[in-house]
Amino acid sequence: MDDHTTRHPIHYQSRRTKQHRQRVGDRLPSLNFILRQMIRNVILDWSGTLANDLAAVLEATNLIFTEYGRDPLSLEDFRTHFRLPFSEFYADLLPEAEAEGLEALYERFFLGLNDKVDLLPGALDFLIFCRNTGRRTFLLSTIKTSHFERQAQRLGVRDYFEVAYTEIMDKREKIREILKTHELDPKETMFVGDMIHDIETARHGGVLDVAVLTGFDTIEKLMPSKPTIIAVDIASIQKML
Repeated sequence: MDDHTTRHPIHYQSRRTKQHRQRVGDRLPSLNFILRQMIRNVILDWSGTLANDLAAVLEATNLIFTEYGRDPLSLEDFRTHFRLPFSEFYADLLPEAEAEGLEALYERFFLGLNDKVDLLPGALDFLIFCRNTGRRTFLLSTIKTSHFERQAQRLGVRDYFEVAYTEIMDKREKIREILKTHELDPKETMFVGDMIHDIETARHGGVLDVAVLTGFDTIEKLMPSKPTIIAVDIASIQKML
């Protein structure tokens, strides 16, 4: 990458081999050029990417654990064990719980926590930037529809999404449908999220995978998945675009 690219607070991991990079040399386009010239469509996760809801989700989760007579999780333990789809996380830590019961408990416990959720720094500016630069913007999230609508309306960002896909328990099964439905070219599309599942989803759809460090998965947890781009936050991605 050129010097201009490396000044941005983003870690870029090329999937090209070292020998290939040496062979093509200066013919490799900078990541800045790729993003600015090619990315016209942006698919975004909600929790941990745009919305700062980690504390609220942890609180609701621990209320569920207490309901089942389990000790609450620390933030560190939660980030270590939590993963998508939700069913796999609860199957490991609460194997006796049934999906329907967990769903009802989470809905009840999170109801009073919606108003504690705020936008992450730079999130609104990024959405405005996408609109002003003509980039089509979509949401792809596991969040319950009622929670998203309440949070997004209160935070003033609901209208920035062309379509919001919510309650998608396995995003890998949805992304290709989104691309086809809206006639999005995968080469012109990025998916931004904060979890390994988001990276896997992007690759399943053949779009650029971008991980941010503001959410549920730590950098140590993300690194083995080798994200194409790891960004400090959503504002860093705006600088690249």
